[in-house]
Amino acid sequence: MCGIFGIFGASALDLSRAQRMSQVLRHRGPDDEGFLVLNRQEALALKGEDTPAEVAEALQLASSITDLAGAGEYTGFLGHRRLSILDLSARGHQPMQYRERYWIVFNGEIYNYIELREELVECGYRFESHSDTEVILAAYDKWGVDCQNKFNGMWGFVLYDRATNSVFISRDRFGVKPLYFFQAEGVFAFASEPKAILETGCIGPSPNLAYIDEYLRTGPDESTDRTAFQNIRRLNPSHYVHCSLDDLIHGRFVQRQYWKLNPNPSRETFNTERAQEYAATYRQILEDAVRLRLRADVTVGSALSGGLDSSSIVYLVNKIHREQGIVDKQETFSCVYSKPEEKHCDESEYIDDLAKALAVKSHKIEPCWESVPSEHDLVTWAMDTPFANSSMSGWHTYKLVQAHQIKVTLEGQGADEQMSGYLGYIYIYLSTLSLGDLIKEARAFQKVPGTTKHVLAGVVFNVLNKLGLYALSNGLYKKITKSQHNLARCLNERLAADSMTGLVNLLHYGDRVSMAHSIESRMPFLDYRLAEFLASVPACYKMHNGWTKYLARLAFDGLLPDHICWRRDKMGWPVPEKLWMTGPLKSWFWSTVNESNLVEYFLQQRGIALESDQLPTSFYYLNLAAWQKKFSVEFER
Repeated sequence: MCGIFGIFGASALDLSRAQRMSQVLRHRGPDDEGFLVLNRQEALALKGEDTPAEVAEALQLASSITDLAGAGEYTGFLGHRRLSILDLSARGHQPMQYRERYWIVFNGEIYNYIELREELVECGYRFESHSDTEVILAAYDKWGVDCQNKFNGMWGFVLYDRATNSVFISRDRFGVKPLYFFQAEGVFAFASEPKAILETGCIGPSPNLAYIDEYLRTGPDESTDRTAFQNIRRLNPSHYVHCSLDDLIHGRFVQRQYWKLNPNPSRETFNTERAQEYAATYRQILEDAVRLRLRADVTVGSALSGGLDSSSIVYLVNKIHREQGIVDKQETFSCVYSKPEEKHCDESEYIDDLAKALAVKSHKIEPCWESVPSEHDLVTWAMDTPFANSSMSGWHTYKLVQAHQIKVTLEGQGADEQMSGYLGYIYIYLSTLSLGDLIKEARAFQKVPGTTKHVLAGVVFNVLNKLGLYALSNGLYKKITKSQHNLARCLNERLAADSMTGLVNLLHYGDRVSMAHSIESRMPFLDYRLAEFLASVPACYKMHNGWTKYLARLAFDGLLPDHICWRRDKMGWPVPEKLWMTGPLKSWFWSTVNESNLVEYFLQQRGIALESDQLPTSFYYLNLAAWQKKFSVEFER
């Protein structure tokens, strides 16, 4: 897990840009630093201020990037900040070369690198390191861009082929790892975070008004190539760019998709035997996903919210540790709220019960409202973009992980979008059922807290659809939900769409809050094998008899405590934000918002009196104002 950055230009570059980009990304990789400067005739590897002496000596990196700061003959550079996880030796240093032809900077992990390495060895390839980075290089040499389909992991990388003067840029299937770029006037700059691109001097911090307008209407969207910064774009999840260097720097390239989910639209009727078979397969794939993600040369911990998903991961880690003879207790990290007025956000009961049942070493942290303004400032810098809420629970969880000197955690993100974990999926599911199943399931779901409006909507949509009034049903859905998307005709269709849209927002937050603390967060539920399997499972096994995520509950029935496995309420790292912002932090909230001429512009455009808005909508304005201030975003009306 690391930070990557670089520039390719049509003419000579100022190499001091490389140093500035590297320093602003130091949190993503404090363990090592490396550079490659190049032109058509030469590629020269260099050390940086944070390159360990033993690494520089082992790789014979005699020259530093500072030595060439005034040089004018280089037209490109690649840079890397390393968080050492696999092959902690100098052999894992980047930028990495292979066969005196390829160079790469890579952020992420290829979890199945051992299996791929063995396959490549059988094909005659040899390796100098034990890193997954070298496996990417060899895989590209062997299979070209099709190597992406063989990778099981999370990644963003830029690979340069000196022989053909071409580049291969790729991002993982779900977009767990970020990759941003800027292209104009014969320059292509890229980085793991927009703030590094701003350090190039190629572009100023100007707002993308169209993106911000949509953000204020419907919330953040990290799933497309647009960002809050004008002219800074991102490589989309499941996409790649493969072109000549000349085409890249002059903007003659396109993003191509290499993978997508294919949801099963079947309206199959529930079958008990098939449910058990699906549950067994689900648990088997998830266990292997966890096993792969435990591969590391450093200690791995777990983020535990107290819900079914993170509890399932913690259970499987324990199981695998026992089978591998590992006796050290697994360490878990959680965010809790003990004050009486904040107990509605507290999941301590479930966290403590699971820790006791599985005999793990549980660590907990509790945010306090007094620290929110200073912590929010840090979160704003980490996020790079206006975000949805305060992110205090996730932020403090990784603050706790860092305090215990853990470099890698596993977490349960991604299951809700694949297994129908949100209450909003209820009306979509109900709208597709036969009359008999509709009556049965509507009654069952009424037992779940907070579902009345979802059940009612599902019944109405169902009746309208059966009458052939889908257009009316769809219009009503858009009016109720204020969504720009159509009402999904089947649950699996909606789950697949959300896995590549709304989930991507959560992955963005997860990457930022973890990497801000130099922590690598791994997500077993995003193993592409599991995602493809769950997309193929009929919806009736995901919602059944009034239960969301039925298949997941069935899979861990008897393995997790019943009141966790069959828990009806859902919280998911909640934060008592409304309590804070309407109470002790009210003056800070309004003073921050009122400082922003960007917020003022959009309020006047819409004729909105902000005081009448409710959270989280007004939270969008707070985060927009904080973002404008933190990044000195220039806006003139």
